Amino acid sequence: MGPTFTAIALGGRISVQFIIAATGQVINSFIQSTTMGNVRVEKCVVDAVKRWEFPKPTGGGIAIVSYPFNFVAGGGG
Repeated sequence: MGPTFTAIALGGRISVQFIIAATGQVINSFIQSTTMGNVRVEKCVVDAVKRWEFPKPTGGGIAIVSYPFNFVAGGGG
């Protein structure tokens, strides 16, 4: 018999700040603030942002972005 998992109702806001290099790649991302209360989910979001690529910033240089991710617990239906 395999492991059993309990459904967890996750919800909250994770604000992530990230830096877009002149190449369009995210070179750093970190949590600015969070109400999630789940380190695994927070790390997953930060790590996902690090894999994103954007168009090169206008005029060269870097772009510093802060973005809130809002999570709402889903229903069981």
